[in-house]
Amino acid sequence: MTVDQIGTVVHAADLHLGAPLDSLGTRIDAAKAQRLRDLSLGAFENLIDLVCDRQASALVLAGDVYDGAQREVSAQLRFARGMGRLNDLGIPVFIAHGNHDPIVANYRPAKDLPGNVTVFGPKVVQVHDVALANGSPLHIAGISFEVEHELHNLAQRFASLPVAPERCIGVLHANLEGLSGHDPYAPCSPSDLELAPVAYWALGHVHLRTVGNFGPNRWYAYSGNLQGRSSKPAECGAKGALVVPITAVGVGEPEFVACDTVRFVRLDVEVSAAATIGDALELLETPLGAAVVGAEGRPLVARVRFTGATAAHAAISGEAAKLTELARDHLGGVLGDGELLKVEDATRPAIDRTQLLARGDLLSALLERLDALAGDDTSLVDLVRDDLDAKTLKLLDTLSGRDESVRASLLAGVEQLLLTRMADQ
Repeated sequence: MTVDQIGTVVHAADLHLGAPLDSLGTRIDAAKAQRLRDLSLGAFENLIDLVCDRQASALVLAGDVYDGAQREVSAQLRFARGMGRLNDLGIPVFIAHGNHDPIVANYRPAKDLPGNVTVFGPKVVQVHDVALANGSPLHIAGISFEVEHELHNLAQRFASLPVAPERCIGVLHANLEGLSGHDPYAPCSPSDLELAPVAYWALGHVHLRTVGNFGPNRWYAYSGNLQGRSSKPAECGAKGALVVPITAVGVGEPEFVACDTVRFVRLDVEVSAAATIGDALELLETPLGAAVVGAEGRPLVARVRFTGATAAHAAISGEAAKLTELARDHLGGVLGDGELLKVEDATRPAIDRTQLLARGDLLSALLERLDALAGDDTSLVDLVRDDLDAKTLKLLDTLSGRDESVRASLLAGVEQLLLTRMADQ
């Protein structure tokens, strides 16, 4: 701890224990896939090591400790062993369960957890105190899901807590307004969090790490999940926990510490300069090599997409089904213990638009029409009203009304599709 610290809380969430890396599927060698699955189990051990190394005042887990309500037995036993290590050091643990592992009345654990573990109940926010280095109490407040599809705003139940605001940690599994890509369970707004007497919100549910503040010494954060599980954007990059410093005046800025043992990445590789498939594969070497270095010794599981207008478009698209194997052969041992999951083709033909407009044929006439539409104030819905069904029209109207850039993006997409199709022919 630094000189002005009086305590440290480690915040983790979305451990999803009991969920193997099913995303690996059959795309890679079975033995390598199993090795990666086994290796990924070490992320939880790294979390326990972190809590011990930092001599934390407490560990808070903000939901989805397990991947399912039944809580796979081997995962329960591993979790209990980890809690036992912390119990031996006198480090308390506080758990708020989420949508994957809600509190179930008839649930019977495979092994009882040691006495240092407190599980928050549902319905009502509970508060427990932890003694800090200077003797003052740190209030840990939390609430668990009672059902998987929790639709109530649980954050609002923290509003009237009888605690000192600068000494309160709120533990909650919830979907914060403005963050997309996750089911809207326990939905809440930033103002719900800001109005509560909480100095640090330890949140779970969103797998992409997010840290924000409400002014000096007040923070809210999603730690993200402990271990990436697929090549989905929210599962990629460094994964781990947040170390939260407690000071005499509140909470300091959270520090991210990686705990993952397998790293997933997505790479868009620009191949406009490529004249052949071989050229495109060579252009992959540098960004992939940089990602390997960035993984700091962890096996890297990569998903790649070739992009850009390139003279190699026809050759690349013609071999789209074989791109992954071609890339694996070309890269050799670059990925070491890692693997290339998939290489996708998102290239387009290298086309000179000015020359096409000057051709005076059907394609140039269509491009001129698209240019006219781009400068037309007529709504997108009115332009296509006679060609689309009511449901699609409503969706299009909603999208175009939400973002002024949608019209330009749609027209650009139509042009690109048109050029690509006609160039391929």
